[in-house]
Amino acid sequence: MKKLVSVFLIACMAVGLVACGGKEQSATYTMEQDANGVVIKDTMTLNAKGDKVQQIVETMEVDMSSLDDADAEAMVPMYEAIVESYQTVEGVTASGALTDKVYKIDVTIDTTGDAVSQLSELGLMAIEGNAKGISLKASGSAMEASGYTKVE
Repeated sequence: MKKLVSVFLIACMAVGLVACGGKEQSATYTMEQDANGVVIKDTMTLNAKGDKVQQIVETMEVDMSSLDDADAEAMVPMYEAIVESYQTVEGVTASGALTDKVYKIDVTIDTTGDAVSQLSELGLMAIEGNAKGISLKASGSAMEASGYTKVE
């Protein structure tokens, strides 16, 4: 009887591990744009378990070195306001800093909660379909279609 119970428990644990499993993987995409002399480089890393994205890590670097000092300084409050908007959402960490006319924004989004829906409502993230259960494969295809390049 003990052996039967042990075999049953081992089988339950194995099924549980398979059901909860999914290979952890990540994919990184990058895009660079020139907007009237301001070069914006965006790098996104999607961390997933199986095909379900668990976290998005994004770094945006806004290079304003082609602008004169006054114009570059005038743009900083706009980027600071974007960082502050990200910071209002639970499940999101964001920071921004200006160094040598390059404003860098770092954002980490926990996609397992409601952060994606809230970011979408604030206009900080564009999503198609349901905000729950973001697909790594579909996200990668959408990013490549919008001009991002996958980093191998």
